[in-house]
Amino acid sequence: MNNNIFIAFDNKKTAVAIAKILIENGNNVVSISKSYVELINSLRYYPAGIIITACSFDNVRNEKIIDEIPDDFNILVLGTKTQLDDFPDYRVFKLSTPLQKNDLICSVDMFMTMDTKYKPTVHKNINEEKIIKRAKSFLIDVYSMTESQAYRYMQKKSMDTGRKLVDIARIILDI
Repeated sequence: MNNNIFIAFDNKKTAVAIAKILIENGNNVVSISKSYVELINSLRYYPAGIIITACSFDNVRNEKIIDEIPDDFNILVLGTKTQLDDFPDYRVFKLSTPLQKNDLICSVDMFMTMDTKYKPTVHKNINEEKIIKRAKSFLIDVYSMTESQAYRYMQKKSMDTGRKLVDIARIILDI
């Protein structure tokens, strides 16, 4: 769980106001940046965190900057509804202004409690799929299960133990 918060705004007064709200709520604001270079330099020292910024920062639209930010950082973009509608959904969470104090706090708390950061669904690689198919075939042959029964059995074991389906398949195959 990451709790490092980076605030990046051209307007220092806005950045300090946001930092004050977050600090009063017990959050760890580690950096307030007025330029893109300052932000990137700050990120180097931390493995993950939350970046709170505006739709445009340091005279550059943030959609250009986002690709250069490491994937381990969640990005919360603040702006008017019109600005956010024009902003791409890729890798960001959007919060419209004018902003209520509670909205900001709840959004940051949501990031803090997320076990994983926002990512598009990652598909299993081909080797994992082959292992799962082999385990299903093994269960079908040895225990006379149907394919759906074998899959449900593996899925239930996966949920009961908190392990990935491919790990359960490896255990069944004793790999």
